[in-house]
Amino acid sequence: MAKQLALKVIAALAIGVTVMAVTAYAASFAYKHDAPTISRVLFWPNTVLQSAVPPHNIGTAERPFYEATPFNILAHLASYPFGAVAYAVAAYLMLFRRKGHMTPNNSLEADREA
Repeated sequence: MAKQLALKVIAALAIGVTVMAVTAYAASFAYKHDAPTISRVLFWPNTVLQSAVPPHNIGTAERPFYEATPFNILAHLASYPFGAVAYAVAAYLMLFRRKGHMTPNNSLEADREA
């Protein structure tokens, strides 16, 4: 039983890492081809973590210039494992649900017949 669970977790992690790599590459490709919004959506883990660490304005109020900090670099690096784990959890939940949860709920039909 434990070996079967370990295999399911490893499979879900492999799917999560693969999806993260593909979306990171697609986000980079979109950014290079002048589609920054698509890039931010595809690489959503980085968008989420970077929003938690705002950059500092070292320019003026009229001409802002934002400088990244080491925390922004850490947030960027952390977005890869964060995304891989998020995709792995989603893959595990979608692929390895218990069979009892996949059957339709017949209780509503029984209530209508009564």
